[in-house]
Amino acid sequence: MHCWGSIFMNKYIFVKEIIDEWDPIGLLGMGCPDDEYDPEINDIVGLLSNIKSVDELTVGIQKVFIEWFEEDLTTKKCYPVALKIWNKFT
Repeated sequence: MHCWGSIFMNKYIFVKEIIDEWDPIGLLGMGCPDDEYDPEINDIVGLLSNIKSVDELTVGIQKVFIEWFEEDLTTKKCYPVALKIWNKFT
């Protein structure tokens, strides 16, 4: 279990850097707390073990933000972020 926790944390830290830099809803830019996207990041990291392609990850990221924020991000906006994450973990 300890090893799994380390793997999750490594993925979490990387995904957090990417998502926070992206700031898809603009919340960090408005001064919201640094942990603003943590629930979404957890969901995205959870997707990584079942995703079979960067396109699947793109749609997964889009769905996460629609679910949490009712923000209809396009797959075009999500793809570059999904690609960075995908390239790191495949």
